Amino acid sequence: MVNSNFDINLIENADVYDSEGAKVGSVGQVYINDRTQEPEFVTVNMGLFGTKETFIPFHATNYSTEGLRVPFTKSYIKDAPSIEVDGHLSTVEEQRLLDYYSSDRGTGSGAGVDTGRTDRTGGPDRGSAGTGTGDTEGMVAHEERLKVGTEQREAGQVRLRKRVRTEHQNVEVPVHREELVVEREKVDPNTSDARSAGTIDGSGHEEETVTLREERPVVHKETVATEKVNVGKRTVQDTETVSGEVRKEEIDVEGEGKPGTKR
Repeated sequence: MVNSNFDINLIENADVYDSEGAKVGSVGQVYINDRTQEPEFVTVNMGLFGTKETFIPFHATNYSTEGLRVPFTKSYIKDAPSIEVDGHLSTVEEQRLLDYYSSDRGTGSGAGVDTGRTDRTGGPDRGSAGTGTGDTEGMVAHEERLKVGTEQREAGQVRLRKRVRTEHQNVEVPVHREELVVEREKVDPNTSDARSAGTIDGSGHEEETVTLREERPVVHKETVATEKVNVGKRTVQDTETVSGEVRKEEIDVEGEGKPGTKR
């Protein structure tokens, strides 16, 4: 027997074995007496995929590292009174269970058990699903669906870089220069210009200097701005199609039984 001070957390989801060593199911919930605060009943998940819960008196269980062992056969447990797993047991429901498990198997009649209401503790809330014989058992089908979202990633980079390119330019520049122009004209001896010309220098030399000037191109360089490049970003929206394979479960019913008929 399990001691009343036993830590009920140890048997959470533990396997349950019947008197013949066959696995019955796994522990679902533990119900506590609201007056004594002692464990009163434990539910066992049975049926297809553990969709059915059946009550077993907690004091009749025997705990080991392998799980819980009970002095009842699996079929006997399955035929226990159908009690809804709705969070508590009434006095009437509790007595029905105690009478059932003590009548044929000789495990006692619940002596020393307070008949106050018994509440469950631990395990998931399974609502008001029935747990006795005649309960339906089913299978859940699942399917996969595509979940589509977006993520940002780097698509490219742009760099602004200047380079110097040398080219040869020809520029026409107008220039001016002076040229020597020689004009000769004869002087009439009878004119006053001829009489005032003076005398001949005995040295035989007389010079006159004429300076000629010209323009030459002079090249200077200056730097001027010719172009300005601005780079910015803008967001544009496109639409892309994504695809993927998903799986879907389908349930086929096989057997000789027909829906709506009792076998």
